[in-house]
Amino acid sequence: MAERHPREQALRRVHGTGALFSAAYGNVGSSIYYALGVVAAFALGLTPITFMIAGIIFMCTAATYVEATVMYPEAGGSASFARHAFNEFVSFIAGWGQMLNYIITVAISAYFVPHYLAVFWEPLGEAPGDIIAGIVVIAFLAALNVKGTKESARFNLVLAIADLLTQVVLVGIGIALVLDPQTLIDNVDLGTAPTWGDAALGIAVGMIAYTGIETISNMSEEAKDASRTVPRGTGLTVLAVLGLYALLPIVALSAMPVTQNAAGDFTTQLGTTYASDPVLGIVENLGLSAGLTDALRVYVGILAAVILLIARPTSTAAGEPATAAAAE
Repeated sequence: MAERHPREQALRRVHGTGALFSAAYGNVGSSIYYALGVVAAFALGLTPITFMIAGIIFMCTAATYVEATVMYPEAGGSASFARHAFNEFVSFIAGWGQMLNYIITVAISAYFVPHYLAVFWEPLGEAPGDIIAGIVVIAFLAALNVKGTKESARFNLVLAIADLLTQVVLVGIGIALVLDPQTLIDNVDLGTAPTWGDAALGIAVGMIAYTGIETISNMSEEAKDASRTVPRGTGLTVLAVLGLYALLPIVALSAMPVTQNAAGDFTTQLGTTYASDPVLGIVENLGLSAGLTDALRVYVGILAAVILLIARPTSTAAGEPATAAAAE
């Protein structure tokens, strides 16, 4: 393999803490747009606790990724770690495991994108419109990966900050207008709503929300001073994600509490009516004026769709590193 020109190597080392954070938060933080409703369908009033338990596991995973990435700052993530720790066969299994994870992530993101865009055209929010639109999204992403892309780290950072600020604003409004500690307590009837089995399943499903931390490891080979920027970028991602994954479910379940229907089943609109677009469900139940609610629905719908799109795994054009383009 021919050696890279020294200048090309220098151009590749352009990712700072902000770029690493934006890429990781774009992947991990985007999961709230679909995981919140799915988890609430099982965990009901225990949804905030469920996310926190899954978050503790996520913190441990992130810590191991930081240590391994600083030790081996090269693209490959868990597959690279497995190769150094064991052998090529174990690395192969880890790599294929991550590929399956990416397939699941792309499929989920593609399915939920049209549900958020349904704020513009309602048929996108139900079958067969959502299925057809999801197929189109996957085909578009596949073509993009085949062609290669030159992504701007600055653009990703702007989107990540916009997403973070939007969720912070929703939490702030929710705390001011709908937060009710007594409702949160009444939402839970341990062993019944939810059952112990559903609570455990909620934790397992909640782990989906924390996928994406491997992004930083994959970018470490192009990071400036990986021993410093990788831990900082990971730490910021963990703090932002854990904070919002604790607060958003609390606001959501205050606005859409657990109720018992005529059949005796316990449900929440967060996991039924708004299962496919839970953040829009929060917007619609904050008690804001009709005009402000409509404007916020359109904004959140667009932002959610874009964030879910950029959260997918992306390749770069052969011989043209994306970071080199960002540095130009």
